[in-house]
Amino acid sequence: MRYHMKSNKCSSSRAAIAMRVGVTLILGATLAGCLSQREKSVKGWLVAEPSERHPIHVGSMPVSLNLAMPARGYGLSQRQGQDLRYFLRSYRAKTESLLVVAAPSGGANEVAVMRALGDIRRELKRAGISRHEVQFDAYSGSGGASGPIKISYRTFVAKGPECGDWSDNLARDPKNLPFRNYGCAMQHNLAAMVANPRDLIEPRGMTPRDSQRRDVIMDKYVRGDTTVANKSKDERAKVSEVKGGGS
Repeated sequence: MRYHMKSNKCSSSRAAIAMRVGVTLILGATLAGCLSQREKSVKGWLVAEPSERHPIHVGSMPVSLNLAMPARGYGLSQRQGQDLRYFLRSYRAKTESLLVVAAPSGGANEVAVMRALGDIRRELKRAGISRHEVQFDAYSGSGGASGPIKISYRTFVAKGPECGDWSDNLARDPKNLPFRNYGCAMQHNLAAMVANPRDLIEPRGMTPRDSQRRDVIMDKYVRGDTTVANKSKDERAKVSEVKGGGS
């Protein structure tokens, strides 16, 4: 009888140990699952910097203007001259690349093309575009009676991110992490408003300094004159004449 009671005690002790081990394994697996899920959520889409999570893609694209040249044309028409001047203003404001002027050669409108090229050179000079900024090319105009003069340049364009991912539950965020759409609208608007997308890639070069005032002061210094700027009577004041605000 005593032996039987001892056996029951050993069995119950082994069962308790097995239960504790099982509970420990279950808790360990649950904790590991939570940690792995948390690690995925942090290392997956989440980036602390909005500009890296929602990047702005900057690339180059061609901008062109085709000027039709009929065989009986006599230079650029009034409308073509207006279009060309607007195109050249846009070129000066947006890019620093070469301006390519491609004219048809060997076609029935070759005389009209030569007259139009003279008008184009005059418009380039008026716009302040030097000959080093322009590249003149020719392409085969045979087979067409009104092959156009093609003027083109390459400019930078910015494409903003596509927004609208509201898959995160903003009402319950115990980790207090940035949501997926955070900062996307700012990046999208920046890409749409930037005047020169090249500024998003690299800074602009420094313009030459304005040395007019410095030359005046240096000339006075060489002659031995005072370099202090003359002040009017209203600008002069003595310390004793300045009254305090308190009593």
